[in-house]
Amino acid sequence: MQNENQIQARVITEHKASYVVKAEEREYTATVRGAFHERPRTVFPKVGDYVCITIVSDNKAVIETVLPRKSEIVRKSAHDDTKQVMVANVDYVFIVMGLDQDFNLRRLERYLTLVNQAQVSAVIILNKEDKVESPDEYVASVIQVAGDTPVHCVSAKQGSGMDVFDRYLVDGKTGVLLGSSGAGKSTIINYLLSKGVQRTQGVRTQDDRGKHTTTVRELFALPSGGSLIDTPGMRELGFVSDEELLQGSFVEIEELAASCRFTNCDHQKSDGCAIREAVDAGTLDVRHVANYLKLQQRQAETRPKRKRD
Repeated sequence: MQNENQIQARVITEHKASYVVKAEEREYTATVRGAFHERPRTVFPKVGDYVCITIVSDNKAVIETVLPRKSEIVRKSAHDDTKQVMVANVDYVFIVMGLDQDFNLRRLERYLTLVNQAQVSAVIILNKEDKVESPDEYVASVIQVAGDTPVHCVSAKQGSGMDVFDRYLVDGKTGVLLGSSGAGKSTIINYLLSKGVQRTQGVRTQDDRGKHTTTVRELFALPSGGSLIDTPGMRELGFVSDEELLQGSFVEIEELAASCRFTNCDHQKSDGCAIREAVDAGTLDVRHVANYLKLQQRQAETRPKRKRD
């Protein structure tokens, strides 16, 4: 609850021991109130959060509470079953893929699953359209994976198609950029702000792989009236639970799995596997199945082991 000495702010950057928050067009370096560490199941601030702060000096503040979130983008740690909130209070997730060697439909499926878990609208941005002769061919292959999810081709470097962000990020709406290093997320931010606020690097010429440049998540206010969060390139995508996996891009596989002869079917060698039958019949893409099995294996590896009595 906010009292008369507190004002509302928004978290725009998170560091290890502090935050940068913005309130009434002013920015403050903030820390959380000590009581945060004493409360059970404390929700710590994340980029995009709205918080109540007490100003303690011209440029310093204390975060008293985190206000209820309307959405959060969550992944599971690559090392254990810990839930990690990446950003909060976003309306759109812009999945950015470069039309170079960054283009990867299987990875796109994993991003779509992550977004669907959060029940937030996804928008696919195919960047670097200037690098290919026929962007429409890439769009067609994406639509086969993404269905009705909007797909837009842009060139952040040249500025073509970049007005698409103005269609979404208006009237206080917030978006977040997700994608691999080198996909062009920071270049997109720089173009939309018309200044080089985010440091960028080129990709490695030998393999088109991106160099990590953005190291923290940061929220930027846009001239269009919305906000956009830049994020570091993501090496691992974890999912919160097998049940939430059903909300992603593998529903048809899960439905087939229910028809397998054995409930513990491994979908690889077991007799009577409905998934393998669909692959053999040509109605299910073998690469799609392989990606699903890889995600299931990752879930099994990070799931806590049951203790024996």
